[in-house]
Amino acid sequence: MTEYYFDMETTGTDFNKDEIITIQWQRLSGYTGEPLGELNILKRWEYEDKKNAEKEMIETFKPNLKCRRWDFVFAGKNLPFDFCFLDKRMRHYGLGEFDLQCLNDRVVLDIKPLLVLMNKGNFIDYDKVVPKSNPLDGDKIPQLYKEEKYPEIIQYIKDEAADFIKIYQILKKEMPLFRDRLC
Repeated sequence: MTEYYFDMETTGTDFNKDEIITIQWQRLSGYTGEPLGELNILKRWEYEDKKNAEKEMIETFKPNLKCRRWDFVFAGKNLPFDFCFLDKRMRHYGLGEFDLQCLNDRVVLDIKPLLVLMNKGNFIDYDKVVPKSNPLDGDKIPQLYKEEKYPEIIQYIKDEAADFIKIYQILKKEMPLFRDRLC
């Protein structure tokens, strides 16, 4: 089974008014979580037609959203946010919808619930359980985008992907040992 780290950066958290800045994904080994390829980043600022850049990004990524359970196995943190955001933006542009119901049939690996449990069940600061290699917080990305500080955004994305992959690999290795303790 091939898995893909998946994340997006947005101009905010309001599904109705904010927009997508980047969409990123990286192929991972289904067994170990090791990266099997380069980190792909669709960058809004690289599209010639600035007015339609977000729409073009979504159209480029959209084939990965088809409801085929094993084609693109999403692995990430807080994936429902990304899925809902994509759905709203697709509808905004008349690109159909991301069939959220198909997620029942599709394998999706979200580490957020595990991080909440590691944080003693607390949702507040659950994402701080794992050390970050980049001191920047994701809420700074919209300002960096406005200021056209694209290299800083790219570095944040690369660091965030590496941090996710590191904890993901640990979880893939350690969770079977935890299962064995339950039996």
